[in-house]
Amino acid sequence: MARLPAWPHLHDLTAPGFYSIIGAMKLKLAQNPGHEAGPSSGIRSVWPGDGRPTPAELRRASYDVEAATPPARKLLICAAPRTSSKRLARLLLGAGIGVPMEYFNSNSVRALTARWNIKKREYLKNLYLRRSANGVFASNLQHHQIRDWPYARDIDDLFDSATVIHLVRPDKEAQAASLAACLLTGRWGFEEAEPEPSGYSGKQLKNAARRAMRLIAEEDRGWNRWFEARAMAPLVLAMERVIRDDLTLVTEISERLGIPFDLAGAERMLQCDRGMYRVDETLKSKLRALIENDRSC
Repeated sequence: MARLPAWPHLHDLTAPGFYSIIGAMKLKLAQNPGHEAGPSSGIRSVWPGDGRPTPAELRRASYDVEAATPPARKLLICAAPRTSSKRLARLLLGAGIGVPMEYFNSNSVRALTARWNIKKREYLKNLYLRRSANGVFASNLQHHQIRDWPYARDIDDLFDSATVIHLVRPDKEAQAASLAACLLTGRWGFEEAEPEPSGYSGKQLKNAARRAMRLIAEEDRGWNRWFEARAMAPLVLAMERVIRDDLTLVTEISERLGIPFDLAGAERMLQCDRGMYRVDETLKSKLRALIENDRSC
């Protein structure tokens, strides 16, 4: 099997130096009056607050926000699969920090270009004008999506002056087991039906584990090279920060952007966004055992 790489640059916001970064951000905000970070009663999320939204729901017209000008800020969440990037996007949505979702996967591109009746070349411009909220355009990204996008200028523009988060999962065995289970069952999110117990052959399990490990390694390597080639220093976050049952991370991202957020909306989303996606835990355990056995060889 392919070996999952050790993560060389992982750090947490609690690492030494973080408070000096926050201090610098606060100084910058103090020098830029009119943009007060933190909770605010003047910011409203476009999310109606009636339940945890699915990717299909997020593509609907009810989440379009018409804007006359491009967004003042861009927030990009760069991540491999199974890192809780969708949960982070939902928490930010509740907070009114853009309308974040995975805009460059094929399902989103196909659905939105069809509904807006536009060509793919016009897609990014329309995202800025139809999917920015409270002055922020936010998107989740996987590396293969930007690698395969046919218009390089779009990607350059997307990253230009953007706040970039690199979301990672330190427990690579758990990440690969989760992805392999999705590949086998075809179930990717909380909104999908409870899976029926299924028997898979040893060959099927090994193939799924092998494919998951390869995909994660490719994504990690792709992002590392992308950032290094462009001398970018993204904010690196561990998945554990995202799955905590509080709004500390949302507050810190708000401060980093220098904008207020919808506290009531964020708190509602935190209450709605509970529970893991439905999957056969026995299946994941088998897959993890295969992966750990391979790594120990």
